[in-house]
Amino acid sequence: MWFAGGVVAGTALGWLTAPRRGDWVRNQISQKARHWRRIGRIRLVKRGRDLENRLRGSVSQVRQAWTGHEHYVDANTLVDQVHTELGRRFSGSLAHVNLNAHGHTVYLHGYVESDAERNRLIDAVAAVDGVDAVAAAELRVAPPPAAPLPPPSEHALGGNLETP
Repeated sequence: MWFAGGVVAGTALGWLTAPRRGDWVRNQISQKARHWRRIGRIRLVKRGRDLENRLRGSVSQVRQAWTGHEHYVDANTLVDQVHTELGRRFSGSLAHVNLNAHGHTVYLHGYVESDAERNRLIDAVAAVDGVDAVAAAELRVAPPPAAPLPPPSEHALGGNLETP
């Protein structure tokens, strides 16, 4: 076994140090070594970045759990969440109501049909997770619809509508 290993090592050493063919072999080995070193460095950098990002995320989650602060939700996301929660129950009312948010306060603008519907809408918006307050000063109760106007008469339009 030792003898076979020595023969292989001697052959490899002789091949690498040969004057003519050795140049090409040494060049190939050098190029392959540089290539694999570069590939290894790239993989090491990528894995290091991945590990760093995972570590930062874990530290952030631990800090958030430790401090007890709620997750921040921006105003647009909060309005979308309110629309999602109330969409089916208040689809008729939400067509005439505009929702805006600043911080965790939702502002309601527009009109509803009755006081009871206004109160139900305000309570439902306040029950959505993430909403701290509801400002509904601009949410009005619509007046009852007026009686429809009668169709205009022939004399009011200025004469006969029939063609001669």
